[in-house]
Amino acid sequence: MTLTTKFTYEVEQGGQLPFLDLLLNRTKNGGLKLQIYRKPTHTDQYLNFSSHHPIEHKLSVVRTLLEESQCFVTETEDRKQEDFHAKEALRACGYPKWTFNKVRRQIDSERDKKTRQQLDSSQRPMVVIPYVEHVSEAVAMKPYKTLKTVLVHPKDKQEKEDLTECVYKVPCANCDKTYIGETGRKFGVRLQEHRTEVESKTGRTFTRSLRASSLTEHNKSAFTDHATQENHVINWSQATVIDREPQRFTRWIKKAIHIRKEGA
Repeated sequence: MTLTTKFTYEVEQGGQLPFLDLLLNRTKNGGLKLQIYRKPTHTDQYLNFSSHHPIEHKLSVVRTLLEESQCFVTETEDRKQEDFHAKEALRACGYPKWTFNKVRRQIDSERDKKTRQQLDSSQRPMVVIPYVEHVSEAVAMKPYKTLKTVLVHPKDKQEKEDLTECVYKVPCANCDKTYIGETGRKFGVRLQEHRTEVESKTGRTFTRSLRASSLTEHNKSAFTDHATQENHVINWSQATVIDREPQRFTRWIKKAIHIRKEGA
């Protein structure tokens, strides 16, 4: 069995050549202008405004037709004719006047925003760096430390107990062991929970049987186990935040990294 491939192509007729949704027109001076192309069988039937679809879908139909003329049609007069054709076709499909006005405002607003962004990006700010003798003479500079930076602090320093979304460590006062934990809540609240649990376990009076059973208990945290089984004291005053991370899963990863680094 032999397979053959056939190719079709359009031939320029009367200085015009259809290409996808565009009609390429050769001008008298040898240039090229673009118009929207519709096949002779095109019916101008679009999503009817009374159909059971979200209003966003219907507005996107208006937007597509209006943006086609703005993006592809090269001459102003052709663009006006294309807009008129699109509006008449959509009116026949039940689209009210306010839909065209709403979409037009959105398009104009986005175009103005893009223009402002382009203007802002074109206006490069002056770069100010610390002064380096014999190097920075040709560059605007400022001191890296001033009286303002030393004396003026608009915001109060946040206490470590009020920090949230953090990784923390709590050392043992009797050995070099360190507990690494994480919390999304305030560090002080989580630390107090640890302390309450440890003190509730270590504050008991142990008989020989209770001491033996405590060695096999597994508490909520590893350093509670450490405090009860080794009879060590936790150094609460040296507990500190070692990392910050708002994303919970990433915070777990950072906790694992710090555990590996500390050998906790």
